[in-house]
Amino acid sequence: MNIDPTPKQDGLNRAPNAAVPVANYKVGPGCPPKEHQFQKGKSGNPKGAKRKAPSLAPDLKKLLQDALERKITITQGEKPRTLTLFTAGIEQLVKQFVKGDRHARKELFALAPQAGLDLLGIQKKALEEALTPDRQAMLYEFAAKQYDRVAPRPPVLAPPALLDDDNEDQR
Repeated sequence: MNIDPTPKQDGLNRAPNAAVPVANYKVGPGCPPKEHQFQKGKSGNPKGAKRKAPSLAPDLKKLLQDALERKITITQGEKPRTLTLFTAGIEQLVKQFVKGDRHARKELFALAPQAGLDLLGIQKKALEEALTPDRQAMLYEFAAKQYDRVAPRPPVLAPPALLDDDNEDQR
């Protein structure tokens, strides 16, 4: 096995391995002079990467929490009442919902499950308390009539024993 001591050059005048003697090293495209190459043990970026801006999330969370916990005094009728801004906001949302604001309704129905409230159970309980037995019967009767309009019931056929036989006698 013969080993050629002279390194072979590729098409770009680069030495294929780093063990090329300095005398045989040709400067050209892809082969910078030795004094302009990166030094061993020294970074190519001495200043390093730029630091990222600190996250605003912890500060924002604290600011929002402090703002919502701030206490205000409002006057209802003659009495002054002290409550937090968060409580005042929730009460205002509920008042807008009661007035029929569709956006407040959407927000309230989205917020209730997150707070662990079952609005459908509350609604059913409120309906049961509001309806007296006679009004509830009227409501069920109305609902049955409306159902008959949409899905009419099939006619009830009498058994053959109850059919009128008078038509046969007149012939």
